[in-house]
Amino acid sequence: MQLKTNERIDDLQYNQLKIIQNSDFFRFGSDAVELANFVSGGSRDRAVDLGSGSGIISILLAGKKNINVTAVEIQEEVAEMSKRSVQLNGLEDKIKVLNIPMQEIGKHLACGSQTIVVSNPPYRKADSGEVSNTDTVAISRHEIKVTLDEVVATASYLLSKGGKFYIVHQCERMAEVIAGCKKHRLEPKVLQVLTPDDNKPPHIFLLKCIKDGAEGIEVKKQRKIVAYC
Repeated sequence: MQLKTNERIDDLQYNQLKIIQNSDFFRFGSDAVELANFVSGGSRDRAVDLGSGSGIISILLAGKKNINVTAVEIQEEVAEMSKRSVQLNGLEDKIKVLNIPMQEIGKHLACGSQTIVVSNPPYRKADSGEVSNTDTVAISRHEIKVTLDEVVATASYLLSKGGKFYIVHQCERMAEVIAGCKKHRLEPKVLQVLTPDDNKPPHIFLLKCIKDGAEGIEVKKQRKIVAYC
């Protein structure tokens, strides 16, 4: 496969899965891998990856767990690159990439049509922190094109009753994430807090919610991030 300027192919070190990444774009981290590993499901599921970026989560869900995935990415160049990664892995029958704003998902997928929604959204609000001068990186890191509330509302729209929503986010915004999920009928059921090092405080968390689920949450023991796919 011919690569474009600043692109490379990375080996995901699982089942010969690979991914194309560009040094000018936002590159996936261990949080995306952790989120993909946090998801439970199989071939009978219909999943949507909101803000799919390079396609790392979609590729892991399809390549490791045989889940059918619709990857939704607003940035044209990034979406095009992820389509080539899908082709590189021979997963065209498992992953469909939509280059659209997630706010327009209703034009493409029906309400309540999915059993799983997963998202590794921008962590920072549009006016917080230092915004990168590279547009694609800024869009991935900051809520420029989509807000947290829009991500959660879109997930709720897509999920059938009993459907599962999985999200990774910064610990400092945990209360906001949980409140937003409950607002949109996504009941938090499992919380996993992660730390970069045993001697450092937790910085990100994984959350599983159930659409219209009963109250009651399992809080797992804090653990160190696992970097492998």
